[in-house]
Amino acid sequence: MQIRGVMSWMRQKPLWGLAIQSTWAIPLILSCVGILMISSVTAQLTISQDKTPFFYGLRQIKWMLVGLAAMIICTLPTLRFWQKWSGVIWLGALFLMFFTLLPGIGRIGGGASRWVRFGPLSVQASEVMLLAFAIHLSKKLREPGLDRKKAMARTLLLFGLSAWPFLFQPDFGGAMILFALAMGIYVQVYGWIFPLLTGAVSSVVLFFPVIMLSEYRLERITAFLNPWSDPLGSSFQTLQGFVAFANGGPFGVGIGHGLQKLQYLPAAHTDFIFAVIGEELGLVGTFSVVLLFGALLFLNYLSYISLDDELEATLVWALTLSIFIPFLVNTGGVLRLLPLTGIPLPFVSYGGSSLVLSWCKTGILLRLMRNS
Repeated sequence: MQIRGVMSWMRQKPLWGLAIQSTWAIPLILSCVGILMISSVTAQLTISQDKTPFFYGLRQIKWMLVGLAAMIICTLPTLRFWQKWSGVIWLGALFLMFFTLLPGIGRIGGGASRWVRFGPLSVQASEVMLLAFAIHLSKKLREPGLDRKKAMARTLLLFGLSAWPFLFQPDFGGAMILFALAMGIYVQVYGWIFPLLTGAVSSVVLFFPVIMLSEYRLERITAFLNPWSDPLGSSFQTLQGFVAFANGGPFGVGIGHGLQKLQYLPAAHTDFIFAVIGEELGLVGTFSVVLLFGALLFLNYLSYISLDDELEATLVWALTLSIFIPFLVNTGGVLRLLPLTGIPLPFVSYGGSSLVLSWCKTGILLRLMRNS
């Protein structure tokens, strides 16, 4: 009853319009915070690379403008468009994932071949796959004539076809996020029972052996369980993240005054930008970022419960998960609540693929929210 009361109040035209505007305004604020932190933490790095001090920040601004344009474009197609072309989009993403494994086309970074090179442009294929998978699985699970068992079989088949390139890149964290997204979409349509059983069986039969047979994955698990086991090796990044949070305290040391810009913290402007925010903006900064993501989640939830069309509601659910699962994995890894996976923080971390694809999801969500 309380939610219905909130919805009846929010559905007044001025308030609903404000909610729609906030759905893109919040990511814009997060992107601006990311640009600010990227510029601050990479200033020293650019000197060693003979680049302008704000090279990475300016580059992220360009990608944000591309992302805003992509968001506008994604607000134009109707639901019928995504229904009709979801399979083609998913196949395109699958081919893109395959191209990461080809010498001369795939680009290696951080020990994994996750990018596809098109001349001077590199695209992170896993980000494209997350968007395509969310759209296509939402459509496939809403087709008539499915029961729970058939739907789970379809979900696992689509996941298996989508995930196998992750294991060869290798990007086990990306495969885990895709699996969580698949189970999350299934939950919205058919409930919790089969996902819980499938997750338990998969952990024992598939994921646990894959971790145990890989030395670097085992090192990450060990670093997660006991970061002091190898403080100068596999646990170095985690411990430096703790140092960043400790330096920041409640209010931070101030923008541009953090020690992480001296390259104490690896991947500070990408995977560990949340720790940079903690150092320079303190607990106030990190809590504000979490609060902004929470507000965005609440607005998406209002859109979800207000939609009458089942496919539209499932699509809103899937796209929201595709943003918030990486958010939880990234912040959980930085705070040592989860093992590190190398997943960027949506809208905030440095990287064009993650930023542009996050804005594409925002555009589709805006279109569906306008429908509601």
